[in-house]
Amino acid sequence: MNATRIAALVAAIALLGTPATLAAQTGQFVVRLGHDTLAIEQYTRTADRLLGELVVRAPRTVHQLYTATFGPGGTVEDFELVTHNVSGASGPAETKVTTRTLPYVGQSYALVEEVTRAARAAGGARYTTSMLPPGDTVPLPVTVEARGSDSLVLNIGGIGPLRARVDQAGTILGVSGIGGTSQVIVERVRGLDFAALGKSFAPRSLGRLSPPDTVRANVAGASLTVRYSRPSTRGRVIFGNVVPWNQVWRTGANEATVFETSIDLLMDGSVVPAGKYSLWTIPSPAGWKLILNKNTGQWGTAYDAKYDLARLDMSIEALQQPVERFTIVIESKGAGGVLKLEWEKTSAWIPFEVR
Repeated sequence: MNATRIAALVAAIALLGTPATLAAQTGQFVVRLGHDTLAIEQYTRTADRLLGELVVRAPRTVHQLYTATFGPGGTVEDFELVTHNVSGASGPAETKVTTRTLPYVGQSYALVEEVTRAARAAGGARYTTSMLPPGDTVPLPVTVEARGSDSLVLNIGGIGPLRARVDQAGTILGVSGIGGTSQVIVERVRGLDFAALGKSFAPRSLGRLSPPDTVRANVAGASLTVRYSRPSTRGRVIFGNVVPWNQVWRTGANEATVFETSIDLLMDGSVVPAGKYSLWTIPSPAGWKLILNKNTGQWGTAYDAKYDLARLDMSIEALQQPVERFTIVIESKGAGGVLKLEWEKTSAWIPFEVR
């Protein structure tokens, strides 16, 4: 942690004039991904300024300091984000970016709280705005939908749904991204020893949360390849929770999983011509569907059924030993092989023949 920067931040907060119309609000958030703490944040908000700091542990640990200045109408006039690489990993020691609009900074929920407050103030069942990641030129569309008196559901670009518990002013009390693309749990806390905890995280980066991997196999003369990303269990219940039942799943994380074959295959009675496909699944307690889709290169939430080549039945069985990191395996068997998906306590598989 940069002690000089932290001291300057604290001093700046102390010197801020607090208008009588709005008492300064302070807050702290802990962001978790399963049993791992992904980020911590603390902030102070007055009528015309937001000052905060954030420690994020993936892929490397960084300490971020941000300042937002608001105009009379509540719009962001200036925003500055300074990021320090405190992990010791390769990369610049410090970077600085600025913008003049409401920014989206990954794992900062004080900035998301600006949206929930605005949505509460606007009233109504639906509120829309945008957030711009610092350094980008294309803003992320943001939608907020009311769910009763104390809940809002947010989608920030492709991030969501995020189900937020809020008070009447829109202050975030907690957030759940379980079952969506974020998967985090956010808790508003008090009394967090931010400096000590941030220092302890500096040498303990989490790395890439869902690292990429490639599976290659030669089966009965066919060259087969799968490229995918591998999320970890991290102590969570996966199927029926992190991965909802009866919904299309990207079958991994990040970009859509890609399956490629050099020779025509026969799967579940359907011909799969030689070529490249994105691979999706629909998990269900009773059995899974494997989807081969002719569209490739898309992000893993951009599924379009009109490009489907086939939907095929998969068999499932319980694993004796849980699998921590999602794994795809191609095994030779007879005149063909088996495509197998394993994660947590479940194995889903489908046989194939080489034509």
